[in-house]
Amino acid sequence: MPHEKLKPLLVECARYGIRVTGIFPLMLDPFRDVDVEASISGQRRVFGHIANLTADDIAAIRDLGLVITTHTSSFLYKGGLALLERLGPDWEDEIVPLRALVDAGVPVSFGSDNLPPSRFHSFWHAVGRRERSTDRVIGAQQALTRPQALRCMTMGGAYLAQEERNRGSLEPQKLANLAVLSSDPLTCPEDDLRDIKAELTVVGGKVVHASASGGGATG
Repeated sequence: MPHEKLKPLLVECARYGIRVTGIFPLMLDPFRDVDVEASISGQRRVFGHIANLTADDIAAIRDLGLVITTHTSSFLYKGGLALLERLGPDWEDEIVPLRALVDAGVPVSFGSDNLPPSRFHSFWHAVGRRERSTDRVIGAQQALTRPQALRCMTMGGAYLAQEERNRGSLEPQKLANLAVLSSDPLTCPEDDLRDIKAELTVVGGKVVHASASGGGATG
């Protein structure tokens, strides 16, 4: 859609508090333009498909109050080497710059863009940042620590869904949502992260999934 047609729609969405999701890089400038006429601060507009971001992009994302959902499988694991070859080594740290986003205070959550569906693949990508064809680490300085990655996977998703008061962490007054995992993501060997599975899943205090090794009954 041409910018001159898109902008009025985005302005009305901002005025009525309608949340909009955008894909980088197409929507960052329109979000900036709209914010001049009608503030989008506090609306938690979602920004996805972040293949590469400059420091100025990250500052704008933070100032606009955008929430990031990542697609590390596409832009690190599968496409990281191609991005590096296209951008050049001087821009390596701009490829899916998770650490810079987190350090800037930008809310980050993990997405899969369909495959693989497990969030632990995204966790593994965020920590190790290796691409699949050569096992090369892409932008080592942008790796997250395991606690940071775990927070993106849990509280990050809850914040994106505007559910952080009810879920995302185990606290009094929140829903009793939890999973018993096949390995400890904070201590297991790095390559085991991608294979972690839920042995037992509890949603709202009810068991909704149990593997043979997880114990309990489904339902």
